[in-house]
Amino acid sequence: SYQFELAFRQYIAAFDGANDLSPAEFKSLFDNVHHKGLNYLPKDEKVIGGDGMMHLKAVTPVTREEIYQLHSKHYASGQKVTLIHFRKIGLDCVDIKVRLVNGKEETTVRVVNTLSNSQVVLSREIDESFPLLVLGAKCANVVYKWKEVGTYQTMM
Repeated sequence: SYQFELAFRQYIAAFDGANDLSPAEFKSLFDNVHHKGLNYLPKDEKVIGGDGMMHLKAVTPVTREEIYQLHSKHYASGQKVTLIHFRKIGLDCVDIKVRLVNGKEETTVRVVNTLSNSQVVLSREIDESFPLLVLGAKCANVVYKWKEVGTYQTMM
């Protein structure tokens, strides 16, 4: 949604390396983007099995509080975040890729987010070496939205 995109752009704008926000202001920006029921699913870990083949091992989901602690730490360390792309790929589903720079260390992160009430409720990190994972994350979004509609129903 448009409201989420505005809130998200304000949130990543805070990561300019200046650290000029109070902890309460940073928490407010975080709260505007992240739903209270947020689940973050990191990308699966690549492991070599006993058969010599590469397998994906599921990683434990990360809670909202753990994400807040991590983002707070990155903000305090002066990390800079640059938006690479923000794409709407489905009903309340956005594909976001950002560049993270902390000193000389640079990385990119791609995440497919499911929104509820203009906030991220389900966030799935994507391993870009497997292009079909974006499609899988998009399908998971559709399942989540059907559950949400079933829970809250509509006035049709």
